[in-house]
Amino acid sequence: MLDILALTLGAFHFALPLAYYIYLKRSLDKPLNIKIDKNYMPVVSIIIPTYNEASLIEKKLDDLFEQDYPKDKMNIILVDSASKDGTIDKVKKCKEKHKEINLKIIEENERKGKAHLLNIILYHAKNGEPFCAV
Repeated sequence: MLDILALTLGAFHFALPLAYYIYLKRSLDKPLNIKIDKNYMPVVSIIIPTYNEASLIEKKLDDLFEQDYPKDKMNIILVDSASKDGTIDKVKKCKEKHKEINLKIIEENERKGKAHLLNIILYHAKNGEPFCAV
């Protein structure tokens, strides 16, 4: 009686995963019929955290402005953590020069750390839009 129980449990232990594997293999070999729009371009938010980046920020922003991605699909969110070297002045100058770009400038009065910065970014990034940190 114990042998029959062991054989039954062994059969379920090996047969059930094998049956599941065969079912998935057959299902995944069929085309999914998903229509792909090759012209689709999502809106992306690009996050730039700064602190005393006056020497580099103009080059970074110019690089972003020169991208081939559609300008109306780019949201740039720059969060400055109380820079004292004129970073914000240079960013504002770049914003005036490139009015076709959606550049949002967020200034902190004092440095509050990375967690606080991430909370600000998540608040200001639009819902449902992917973003990348630069």
